[in-house]
Amino acid sequence: MKRKAIGIIAVIVVVLGLSLVVYNQIIPNEYVPADDEIALHIQLDTEEDVGLLVYDYCADGHEYSGGISNADGSLIKHDSDNIVVWNREELNLSSDPFELTMQLRIITEYVAPNYENVYPDDITKYMEPISWEAHFGESYFIAITGDKTNGYKAILK
Repeated sequence: MKRKAIGIIAVIVVVLGLSLVVYNQIIPNEYVPADDEIALHIQLDTEEDVGLLVYDYCADGHEYSGGISNADGSLIKHDSDNIVVWNREELNLSSDPFELTMQLRIITEYVAPNYENVYPDDITKYMEPISWEAHFGESYFIAITGDKTNGYKAILK
């Protein structure tokens, strides 16, 4: 009886292990954009957590603004990977590739997000704009480093 119980437990462990392997193969850890999307991985590597991450961007002459915040009002973790996905329709583009320019800014304290993306100057830290030729179906990686005292820098990897 004891031997049978050990055998059943061993089979369960093997089945769970194989299930985990299959799950990881079917659902990858990284977001893979569709053919009509681009994915931005914005990796924070800052000294402290931040309130909001705001970005103004221009895709082939069309200007937009957006941002990232935590719905519960908590700060965005200083080591978080934040994914932004845009599709062809949202960017109002038919061309591929296209020129993409972004200016990111950190709002150092949490404040309620607003549609105008206007925040107090004393808690807003601008970064130099970054530009590149973007292709649909691709992922791009941006690292943000720095702190609220010395400022922040955005680097396209």
